[in-house]
Amino acid sequence: MKCLSLAAVIALGLSTSACVIIDSDGARHDVSVTKGASDGLEPLQAMRVDRDDLVVRVSSNGCTRPEDFAVESQRRDGLTSFTFTRKRPDNCRALVAEGVELRYPLETFGVERGGRIRVRNPLARP
Repeated sequence: MKCLSLAAVIALGLSTSACVIIDSDGARHDVSVTKGASDGLEPLQAMRVDRDDLVVRVSSNGCTRPEDFAVESQRRDGLTSFTFTRKRPDNCRALVAEGVELRYPLETFGVERGGRIRVRNPLARP
């Protein structure tokens, strides 16, 4: 009788437990959390001006392109402010730890050579 009731308790316990399956197919997934991002803007790993282009380094899973970002610019008192917002998530599965560099011609945004530039996105370490 005791074996029957013990078997019933074990069967009941197993039937009401939850199971989580993580399909990792042997690959290690890199998960990161960015603290202090302002206004939900895409964190940038780096940014620089190279000749006549604004170059930003962003995180990528292998498929990030310049077209995946909406770029807003505002001019005020000789200063051009840029904001980068990701329009499409990068759902690829490559591990690109250093991110990718995206180039945007400053001429497109009306910035003259030697003009002052500000990028509003937060900077995050890769």
